[in-house]
Amino acid sequence: MEVIIRKAKSEDLVEIIRIQKSAFKVQADRYDAYDIPPMIEKAEDIDLFSENLAVLVAELDGSIAGSVRIGYGEKDAEIKRLSVNDEYQNKGIGRKLMAAAESLCGGLERIWLFTGGQSYKNIELYKKLGFRVWKEEPWKDDFTLIYLEKLI
Repeated sequence: MEVIIRKAKSEDLVEIIRIQKSAFKVQADRYDAYDIPPMIEKAEDIDLFSENLAVLVAELDGSIAGSVRIGYGEKDAEIKRLSVNDEYQNKGIGRKLMAAAESLCGGLERIWLFTGGQSYKNIELYKKLGFRVWKEEPWKDDFTLIYLEKLI
């Protein structure tokens, strides 16, 4: 199983959104929050030409298996929308996308991301990748957002 990580192209956007919505449906169901940005975003909302954004895809056997985005700030970068197609879950694709995203952040002080406080599998993955919790924030009644960072 050879996974190729590459920059996204315009023709990838519809599939990126399809995979993203499928992947984030688990989160939407868990938090009863179907209006979260990953669920309502459209392909045309992604600006591949922004100098503050990089979009990577994982390709397997000629098909997109997942994607991730990097939003660049002055001294840091936010990792966003890590999504892996259901049939490719738990095969290391998310880890490969995260490693590729981090490799595009040279010269920055840190990378960060957030996830839902009940998204234990996500939090565990990020901790294994060297992230640590640096902030928790109340969200939507009884839920918490967990912010994780990695100094680079």
